[in-house]
Amino acid sequence: MTSEPMETTDIEDFSEFTLAEVLEMENLYRKRGKESQHQDFCEELATKFSCSPIRDGKSIITWDQVHTWFLDRQLFTAVKNKTSLADSNEVKKQPAVINSSPNALKNLVALSKAWAAAEKPTKPKAQRVAELSDLIFEALSAKDCAWYDVAAFTNFRVLYHGELEVRVRFSGFSHDQDEWVNVRKGLRERSIPLVPSECHKVKVGDLLLCFRANEDHALYSDAYLIRVERQLHDKDSCTCTFLVRFEYDNAEVEVQCNEVCCRPS
Repeated sequence: MTSEPMETTDIEDFSEFTLAEVLEMENLYRKRGKESQHQDFCEELATKFSCSPIRDGKSIITWDQVHTWFLDRQLFTAVKNKTSLADSNEVKKQPAVINSSPNALKNLVALSKAWAAAEKPTKPKAQRVAELSDLIFEALSAKDCAWYDVAAFTNFRVLYHGELEVRVRFSGFSHDQDEWVNVRKGLRERSIPLVPSECHKVKVGDLLLCFRANEDHALYSDAYLIRVERQLHDKDSCTCTFLVRFEYDNAEVEVQCNEVCCRPS
């Protein structure tokens, strides 16, 4: 990837519904299915949301926003049901490419990240929904096996075998560097820079995101920690040395605290 910066823009707030509204629509979808997409039903629900006291100071909700949410929810159900997708005549020969709003893309990505955890949830539903809505992502580039922060999702598609892919705009790069990324394999919550006061939490065997620079590139790539040489230090500076093995080429490299990012717990 080149280092050409993209034009600076503010990323919009993707959350147009309140948590209470999302939970209500989820319950209605489970009860009514496709019936929830009828215009009269969406108009009635949009009016109810717009007149609610919790919407004081917020923009009104239109029936089209409600309708789009239910369409996205139906698409997520189809993506999750891989068997149904594989049998569908519409997706056997080519990906089903669907243009949608940034809000829909955000919802789909967050929902897909929750697939594994959804089978055995350990937290109340309201808390899980709230946490997913605040996620910030990083994506794996197929060009150099490095992870980059995501600025925006511009499109998504469902492959014939049921896998979901998103078109990613990387932070700091122009649109001609956009890539299709597999949600399950190449998208995750953003890694967290290791701070000196928490270096003791890093253990041998941990998967880390580490900075590696040489004559050809300077990238953040996945690496496993194989040894730590710990030193006494204060909370503001760390002198420990971390020996890591990079996943993409098995090279063993010593890195410092400021070159290490940890995976969110």
